[in-house]
Amino acid sequence: MAQDTFIKAHAALNDLADPEKIRSWLFGIAYRRFLDHARKAKRRRELSQQQVVPDPVAGPSGQALDVERAMDTLTPECRAVVMLCLLHGLTHSEAATATALPLGTVKSHVNRGKAKLRTVLADYAPPQKSDTRQNQSRGLS
Repeated sequence: MAQDTFIKAHAALNDLADPEKIRSWLFGIAYRRFLDHARKAKRRRELSQQQVVPDPVAGPSGQALDVERAMDTLTPECRAVVMLCLLHGLTHSEAATATALPLGTVKSHVNRGKAKLRTVLADYAPPQKSDTRQNQSRGLS
């Protein structure tokens, strides 16, 4: 997908109006390629589920599978914005430019996405430390 993004970017280089915004422009192209890829993958997955019984041994397992499943619970737009901001480190403004979404929508997608991922992946959260000093003073240690 990355190679395809750079090929598309090279072909559309004359469309870049402001060279200072090349990062957002490039992520915009990558975002649209991601959406195309997600749509195709969904169609393929639906077709393959109709034709073949899934092999429980194949594919990712454990935490990687849980993260993948958690990301699949997000809408494609939300997933893309969460990936751009949390995985690739774009600011909300840069993600808004890259996805052509309003800034408020990007912020909402990031917050809702983080909350949903936190809920779905709660089993992987580190155990909360209780305040041992407070417990010791109560004789609870």
